Amino acid sequence: MKLGELLQGLDVRRIDGDLNVEITGLSYDSRQTWPGHLYFSTARDAKRNRANIEDALNRGARAVVVGGWDGGVARPTVTLVESERPRLLMGAVASRFFGAPSGRVDLIGITGTSGKTTTSYIVASIFEAAGLPTGIIGTIGIFIGDRKIYSGLTTPESIDFESALARMEREGVGHAAAEISSQGIAEGRVEALNFRACMFTNLGRDHLDYHASMEDYFAAKLRLFTEILPRSRRAETVAIVRGDDAYGKRVLDAVKGKKISFGMERSLDVYPEKFKADLSGIRATISVLGKKIEIESPLIGEINLLNILGASALSAALGIDVDAVADGVRRCPGAPGRLEAVPAKAGVTVLVDYAHKPDALEAVLTALRSLRAGRVVCVFGCGGDRDRGKRPIMGEIAGRLADIPVLTSDNPRSEDPMVIIAEVERGLTATGRTRITEEKNFADASIGGGYIVEPDRREAIRIALTLATSGDAVLIAGKGHEDYQLVAGRVLPFDDRVVVREIAVELGGGQS
Repeated sequence: MKLGELLQGLDVRRIDGDLNVEITGLSYDSRQTWPGHLYFSTARDAKRNRANIEDALNRGARAVVVGGWDGGVARPTVTLVESERPRLLMGAVASRFFGAPSGRVDLIGITGTSGKTTTSYIVASIFEAAGLPTGIIGTIGIFIGDRKIYSGLTTPESIDFESALARMEREGVGHAAAEISSQGIAEGRVEALNFRACMFTNLGRDHLDYHASMEDYFAAKLRLFTEILPRSRRAETVAIVRGDDAYGKRVLDAVKGKKISFGMERSLDVYPEKFKADLSGIRATISVLGKKIEIESPLIGEINLLNILGASALSAALGIDVDAVADGVRRCPGAPGRLEAVPAKAGVTVLVDYAHKPDALEAVLTALRSLRAGRVVCVFGCGGDRDRGKRPIMGEIAGRLADIPVLTSDNPRSEDPMVIIAEVERGLTATGRTRITEEKNFADASIGGGYIVEPDRREAIRIALTLATSGDAVLIAGKGHEDYQLVAGRVLPFDDRVVVREIAVELGGGQS
């Protein structure tokens, strides 16, 4: 397309150069820029911005969008475009370049602090059971069927998002379940998308290294329902909201269009009439807009019952038959690294979960305490270069709900792991627990109200598996599907699930 066509009517401050140049592609990563591209400069650091622009130009970018005018990057053959918000402009341009596929693919946006990934997998399973091919966009990647076509941000940059939707459309995929993060909303990555439906799962403490406060965090989420969904060009849009969550109630109050509530309370549109949850899964009778559906699922705990309720509410709202809802729920094994069972030791349930925020850790540990026959051993930590305020909160939760907390490293990034651990420990000691330093006393941790610190994550997992006996549950929290550990600027191979299997073999309880 011509550059002028891509920019026509959009909010730009200034243009220097030829608008008739042919644009062959879009990029925001200079390393992925090719001759003829329109490059969007989005780095926050001025020095990095300049370096990225120079790199993009050297690779053949034909035009560049910048946030601030800088004559130093000008070249005779390059058109410069100044925009107050390059990312926002990028979304509008990407929609035009790829032909606005969200106008034809039914795009379902799922937002909230917890449950987004699992809910998107359940939604996709239900739609597939109804004969409707459905893509997934989220934390684990972008999938068309079993094929992964992208790894990166939970909510991709708009170029990647629009490109993926266009590819889905070309391959006959008419629906997409997408996780929508607060950062993605705040940075304008989803402004130009046309959602068919949006879901709110819950809100708890998270991303306060990015947002100024919980209210700022909530305000970003709320915009999806009060601004972005209402201006969608899709007919009969609908909001699906958890109605027994305090923030969910505020979303329901703010939504002006069609809305459906779900949760555990019988006053809501979708709720469980009765249910049983144990370590083998969930069996429930749920009421969905007045219709009863018998549900069986291999997923574990009330936290996943809520995900099933949300997915069922959304499916019913979009006209999916109740039989397909039941079949899709039954078929769905869940998302990788979300309460994923890893066989390791006879009689011991080992679960790997992504819970890296307070609400998620509390929900998972609460579920396990209600389901387990024995003790709950919890291996956990906190990431570096992120919200430090949640660290003692996570410690307090583990100290209160786990029988044996094992504190270790998560992704320390640029921070000293021992500094992070010390901040988490404040929460553990606040519950009255004491640190056990002698390995010979580890087995008595649950009796004496102690906790264990082992900075080496592999060794922490080994300790947990060694201590667990028949009837116990071991939760390894924080990393879930991740197959790496971020340490001092390095990306080290590390997958909790693989490590569990390796240690199980070493201990004589697994298969090589």
